[in-house]
Amino acid sequence: MPYNNVNNLNTLVSKAQIIATLNTANFDGGLITTDIIKIAEITHIEKTIGRAYYEELVIQNSASSLTAANTTLMNDYLIRTLCWFVKFEMLNDIQYQTTGTGVMQNIDDFSTAVSPKQFDLIKQDCFRKATLFLQDMLDFMTDDNNLSDYPTYKNSVDKDEDAMGDVTANKMGGIIFY
Repeated sequence: MPYNNVNNLNTLVSKAQIIATLNTANFDGGLITTDIIKIAEITHIEKTIGRAYYEELVIQNSASSLTAANTTLMNDYLIRTLCWFVKFEMLNDIQYQTTGTGVMQNIDDFSTAVSPKQFDLIKQDCFRKATLFLQDMLDFMTDDNNLSDYPTYKNSVDKDEDAMGDVTANKMGGIIFY
């Protein structure tokens, strides 16, 4: 399968959709960047649904030409799922800021930073919610009544091959490659 460049096209969710879905009205929207959204798309969506179907969604979404099935998937499942994965990917940037003088913890005069243990629990809970929504989406897509609506979808058994030519982890010199 050819690998089409879809990185120059619109992301599957917008900053406004993320803020609205996660009910984060007081959140600094400047932290939601296109790169963070793309990282969430590639890491959690593309790798799960397969490159061909991911490209189909991105191209159709950018051209405002989603099929009826893809519109249903986007509106009822994918947007919500992706918003939670974006939040998961952003949590470190929300908690910490990288500057020329090092990594600083983001707190103001009226706040108290959470402990590392609390922060880990928050990240785990966010990931759990995103994964729950992702599984709900996959259950919908793979239902016998719906599977024919998504012909380019590749399930986790038939995933795209990784850079090493397979779908397994490879260990070389103590380093694990996926």
